[in-house]
Amino acid sequence: MKFLKYILCIPVLGLLVSCEDFLDRPPLDAIGTDSYWKTAGDLENYVMQFYPKLPSHGTGAGMPIEDANSDNMILAVANATLNGERPITTGNWIGDWDEIRSLNIFFDNYQKVEDGFDTYKHFVGEAHFFKAWFYFRLLRVYGDVPWYAKELTPGDEDLTKARDPRTLVADSVLAHIDKAIEYLDPRSDAGNSRLNKEAALAFKTRVALFEGTWQKYHEGTPFASEGADPAKYFQACVDAAEELINGSYTKGIYNTGSPDWDYYTLFGLDNMSQVEEVLLYRISNSGESMGNNVQFYTTVRTNEMGITWSLVSSYLGKNGEPYDYLGLASTTKGNAFLSQVANDCDPRLKATVWIPGDLRVASSGEVFDKPFIDKGGEEVCPTGFQVKKFSNPGSPGAGGVWGGNSETGYILFRYAEVLLNYAEAKYEMEGTVAYDALNLLRQRAGMPDFSINPQGADLNPVDYGYPVTDALYEIRRERRVELALEGQRQEDYQRWAAHGLFKGKKPLGYPFDASEFPGFTPPLDPNGLIDYFANQLPSGFQFKENRDYLDDIPQTELTLNPNLEQNPGWE
Repeated sequence: MKFLKYILCIPVLGLLVSCEDFLDRPPLDAIGTDSYWKTAGDLENYVMQFYPKLPSHGTGAGMPIEDANSDNMILAVANATLNGERPITTGNWIGDWDEIRSLNIFFDNYQKVEDGFDTYKHFVGEAHFFKAWFYFRLLRVYGDVPWYAKELTPGDEDLTKARDPRTLVADSVLAHIDKAIEYLDPRSDAGNSRLNKEAALAFKTRVALFEGTWQKYHEGTPFASEGADPAKYFQACVDAAEELINGSYTKGIYNTGSPDWDYYTLFGLDNMSQVEEVLLYRISNSGESMGNNVQFYTTVRTNEMGITWSLVSSYLGKNGEPYDYLGLASTTKGNAFLSQVANDCDPRLKATVWIPGDLRVASSGEVFDKPFIDKGGEEVCPTGFQVKKFSNPGSPGAGGVWGGNSETGYILFRYAEVLLNYAEAKYEMEGTVAYDALNLLRQRAGMPDFSINPQGADLNPVDYGYPVTDALYEIRRERRVELALEGQRQEDYQRWAAHGLFKGKKPLGYPFDASEFPGFTPPLDPNGLIDYFANQLPSGFQFKENRDYLDDIPQTELTLNPNLEQNPGWE
């Protein structure tokens, strides 16, 4: 345990030293490596340190607020990335490499264990997954990064190596995921709060689709890799998805036959262990000071979250055809507008946005009255489309106070995403629409089977900044609706090179009804929609497409390592 506690201190220590000092520093204290790597239990104890590093709801609004860095949501202050306002980073990136170094220590030493491989195979699979996970994060943030396959020691020339091409990094990440798939136990043995084969297969679809679309849509820009083959990554995504879809794995779509409730219910559950759709999730436990505040920020306050008109108007009508939201808004305002679209449109909309009359807190019988557009601080909903998804009126945390009283699960991977990844990659690769996969999602929501609407019939068109086929347009719409507020939208616009979705555009809200808010007058656009950033963004978001798809390399690192080159637009 002393050794494990030391390892857990590494991220803190890493904040106090330079990059080279950190990489040079001996990994262990007086115990020594030879004293530790003896049993399968040693390996299990070691890999357990990485689980807390996975995303969680945390102490804020949790997963839904992750979409505030996209065109799906705004907060009370405009997002700096979308508006091209990020400054140069003056520090270092030591914290980005803590887990990579610790995992390389694992791979350098795990074969010293004297137990049989089968007794610790699963733990090796976990280590492969985690190395892929943390490197994929670096890939998304920085693009090209140095790939380190072993622990670095003082004087190692790799301490000052140049950045490796992102294709090498992506291929290495996928290779580690393949090892994770090979070694990890299936969910039937490991459960879904611990890494398993199903989650690793889902992760592979996510990584492969990300890199394939990144290379395709950034081709010809400094963000792409010379000689990259997007089709290779699309094939990897399809292969992993088909293995999960067709294989004997624990998976499915949460569907009890209640289309008005099933999608909504899924995200507010505390215990997700028996839900086949949830391939991997993080458990919360308020009794052990490991709770979250999701219910507080969906049933009491808002944490400033406001869903945008752009997202809401992407939902189809219940007939599976584009709905005339703007036409309705010209005659129907405020609560009446919310109630009408809830009645007329895809049930996933009313599962995502609070509608007047919705039960908010079962214990008190409290219902949703109207959006908090006239409130201040973390109670305000700047758009009028207030976040409902992830709420659970029956949860002990519903209607409670701040302080980690919610135990709502955080879904890291669910089967629906795999189906969407599969459908997109399949179409990108061969122009085939995966109707069967997409219809599983439509059926849960009680919607008509997936069909291809002509873009010209869309009364609320989205502009990617380049033409797409009608089929791809609808596949992307289905993804946006199904994965709304799940933290995927930023990655989507990045990999699609789709700044056209929001650059020069204003994030608008619902049609305001002055009679519902006497004495309160928010800024409105010519159509009567709330324009919360009317003054802050008079010309819409000013994303810098020649720079903002990647973060900058911190200045201290460029000084310490002259072989590192800055990312495009940050020079």
